[in-house]
Amino acid sequence: MENVQIARGVDPLLDQEAIRVVESLPTWKPGEQGGKKVKVWYTVPINFQLQ
Repeated sequence: MENVQIARGVDPLLDQEAIRVVESLPTWKPGEQGGKKVKVWYTVPINFQLQ
């Protein structure tokens, strides 16, 4: 996974954990346009429930 960014951060520690989780996801299939592989921006919503 390349260029993982936080769109709306909550706390630096939670932001780091969100990045770690997203980077550990399985490899995704690349987007295709006109039969060619292209880079795609994708937002992964992550909700933390603190106790």
